Amino acid sequence: MAYRIIKGTFHVKGYAPDGDSVRFRAYDQNCWNLLTWKNQQKKKEEFKQLRFEGVDAVETHYDESHQPRSFGVAAMEVMLGLIGVTGMVYNLNITRILQANDATPGYLAVIGVDSYSRPISLVFSGDTRLPDGSEVTFAELEIEKSVNLTLLRQGLVYPTFYKTMPLELVDRFTDEAAQARAGMVGLWALDRTHDFIFWNRDTIRDDIVILPKLFRRLTTFLDAKSSYGELKNYLLSQNDRLTLRSTNTKTTLGKLIEVTDQRVQLKAPVEDMIFNP
Repeated sequence: MAYRIIKGTFHVKGYAPDGDSVRFRAYDQNCWNLLTWKNQQKKKEEFKQLRFEGVDAVETHYDESHQPRSFGVAAMEVMLGLIGVTGMVYNLNITRILQANDATPGYLAVIGVDSYSRPISLVFSGDTRLPDGSEVTFAELEIEKSVNLTLLRQGLVYPTFYKTMPLELVDRFTDEAAQARAGMVGLWALDRTHDFIFWNRDTIRDDIVILPKLFRRLTTFLDAKSSYGELKNYLLSQNDRLTLRSTNTKTTLGKLIEVTDQRVQLKAPVEDMIFNP
């Protein structure tokens, strides 16, 4: 799989970044033409919202809800520091940046565009010897300097893998996540993804830290359904297709989740799941 190098600047003033997404303006807007877009209007936008490849940060704002704010805000502020943004002034809920010293230089290694028209990116601060717009292999990237890997190393984000990722990157991120988990670093000290009691909305909003993808599914469940007895079927209906890498088994997230009354258990390691795009 090849990556496309795109150089430019990071922008947060007036936007609502989180730990795994930020706005980026390319020096050469024609570089975006080198990617495949389903939404041509989004391609024309000057400031692109990125999706950081291979990681998922605790939600600071999702469907008028959020996960426990401490880890979400921590991931965001560390990410902003890594890309050189300083002097942030937030709104009351810490969901939008009103003022900041941004437009800091950096570059992306983009592997594609997701269904929400976000460039799927390995994110780097500063400059690179690699030419703007060039196509490179994973081996040519200084992956250790990526914001993605740094956030994972510090236990500020969950590993979340898709089939668009090169297996070399999955391996590297898996190793880093395993070390962070073993050391109980960051969110791993409180992670309850694999076994928790889903009492109510407050459970996932304020009390426990879980995989953001699971949080999003449980949040939409609460919006759509009135009985916890419907939870298992609801999760199955979402059809979040994935492959378990350890056994090459094709399944869905809903099938891997066991629901007993209000007890929710995920029966597979987070880093073993590779989701379909």
